[in-house]
Amino acid sequence: MQEESSPSWGMLGLRKWLGAAPETRDELLKLVQDSRRFLEPDTITMLEGVLDLHATKIREVMTPRTAMISLQEDDELLDILHVLIESAHSRFPIFSADQPENVVGILLAKDLLPYLTEPSTKVDLRALMRQPVFVPESARSDQVLRMLKNTQTHIAIVIDEHGATSGLVTLEDILEEIVGEIEDEHDIEEEAPLIIPDPKHDTANAWLVQALTPIEHFNDTLDAAFSDDEVETVGGLLLQEIGLVNDLEGQSVELNDWTFTILQADARSIHLIRAVRK
Repeated sequence: MQEESSPSWGMLGLRKWLGAAPETRDELLKLVQDSRRFLEPDTITMLEGVLDLHATKIREVMTPRTAMISLQEDDELLDILHVLIESAHSRFPIFSADQPENVVGILLAKDLLPYLTEPSTKVDLRALMRQPVFVPESARSDQVLRMLKNTQTHIAIVIDEHGATSGLVTLEDILEEIVGEIEDEHDIEEEAPLIIPDPKHDTANAWLVQALTPIEHFNDTLDAAFSDDEVETVGGLLLQEIGLVNDLEGQSVELNDWTFTILQADARSIHLIRAVRK
């Protein structure tokens, strides 16, 4: 006669842990962490990620304004196709031509397919773009995840307290908080933030800095003391001071005992900066 299968020691232990129902989120998180001997490490990590979403503000997850790949509503088709090919993204925020701080729509790359046979065709992005979804920087990640799921949307525009665009967040960004980095065939390994001495400057107190360098990294490397409470990158720090202007390249900003000069930029974002300590 075949013996009746009995629960494993691991399952018995897990049932014992689950015997006392947790009453708070912290108790539940502790229960998950105490269950490491019964569950796979990846499972523990995902459970912790789910529980942490409640305490994670969307500003911590978003792609900042300076790193957004975007379009403008009066862009020509050939320019748009260049951005699509270079970025390999499938969704693009579209900024207003009159109010460059404001996103007025979302373009899905697939909506351009009928025009690819005639690249010289005039395309009206206003007729193709979808209605954007806006969320505040202070929104919780679990709330935004639920909203994106309910609206069947993959991207949301993050706005600051003044209504200006501060970044964007995608469904993938939030899911990565749960399951870890999701890489596809278009993902490339990002280079480390660049801070090097400027060989063309006549002082030893000058450096070339990538705009996406985190302020914390800049502070640690060059013994500076800039706040990252409102913006996270050096490029964001400069945009916060000067706003969006028609020609970012060549603009200079005096902050504390530093002079920042924008060396490379396009119409929507900063790429390379010279930082000079006075």
